[in-house]
Amino acid sequence: PASINPATGERYRLEFPEIAVEDIARAGYETVRALGIERLDSVVGASLGGMSVIAFGALFPHFARRLISISASPAASPFSIALRSVQREAIMRDPDWQGGQYAPEHPPRSGMRVARKLGTITYRSAAEWAVRFGREPLAGNARSLSPFAPRFAVEGYLESQAERFTRVFDANCYLYLSSAMDRFDLAEHGGSYAAALRAVSSERVLVIGVESDLLFPIHEQAAIAEAFRENNVPVHFARLPSLEGHDAFLVDIPRFDAQIRAFLADPPAR
Repeated sequence: PASINPATGERYRLEFPEIAVEDIARAGYETVRALGIERLDSVVGASLGGMSVIAFGALFPHFARRLISISASPAASPFSIALRSVQREAIMRDPDWQGGQYAPEHPPRSGMRVARKLGTITYRSAAEWAVRFGREPLAGNARSLSPFAPRFAVEGYLESQAERFTRVFDANCYLYLSSAMDRFDLAEHGGSYAAALRAVSSERVLVIGVESDLLFPIHEQAAIAEAFRENNVPVHFARLPSLEGHDAFLVDIPRFDAQIRAFLADPPAR
């Protein structure tokens, strides 16, 4: 949506075609094929990337020797759909969104800030918020300006995350990706998760989940691992006890490093 339509010289905006997680997987496949690569050693992704990994396996079952899906879901849960619907509504109700026709220099910042704050709350766990921030007051709080001004450190953290996000991410792109995640359901490829992965010939698969993940709960990664197992694909399911929730793969590096390094150090037969 933020790229230029060569037919008009303007951004595509909402004229951009609707995309699916499967489109992301296919784009990767077509790219490496165009480079003359006949088979990949490993396909790796986390979150939306992890969903793309299992979509890749379903669509191109013989193209990767190994698959690593991290903190992903085989299908969007009602909770995550509900959350993302509110995030999208926050953006689309911002007057600056202008039906998607906003100028790049005047994006719907208020809506994007709310969407990002909602998302950030679910990216970590309540236990981590308690350990990291507790009820620590916000430094430099100017409550005299408003009785409702932020007064806790956790509010300041959400504010900084929102501000940074609005500077680097396009609102329409956010809406497209958010909708794509809601619509993804691996079972659409055959009637069940296992049926979707029936033809996968990868030699080994690693599925990683985090016990404190609120957004993509651990049982969703367990379902991915079970779908591979039902097809007799060698799979290791790593259930990690990290406090950092969905964002753990970005911050709890040693814990993930140990799992991925061990998996990659044992090369599949060629």
